[in-house]
Amino acid sequence: MSHIVLACILTVLIETPFLALWGDRGREDLAIIACANAFTNLLLNLSFLLFLPWTPLGIAAGELAVLALECAIYARAFGPSARLFFLTLLANALSLSLGLLIRL
Repeated sequence: MSHIVLACILTVLIETPFLALWGDRGREDLAIIACANAFTNLLLNLSFLLFLPWTPLGIAAGELAVLALECAIYARAFGPSARLFFLTLLANALSLSLGLLIRL
């Protein structure tokens, strides 16, 4: 299995349940969260392949872009929420941390 596909699967398996635990989310909400995570993860990994350097600064820039995009998707789908922003930040930090541990 390619690295990109595995990273995408792990991201969805980590972030979707994390966000589900912190809110009353129905099946449609979870589908939106899973699709948003798959989309942003694939976009980030494609960016690393094409132009974003795999350096601490490149990783930080990519992750901030992912956070902004996911928050925009969630604000559109669920309404703007500071709580959801922080939960998305925590979910991404957890996913990134586990991903970096696996990559070492």
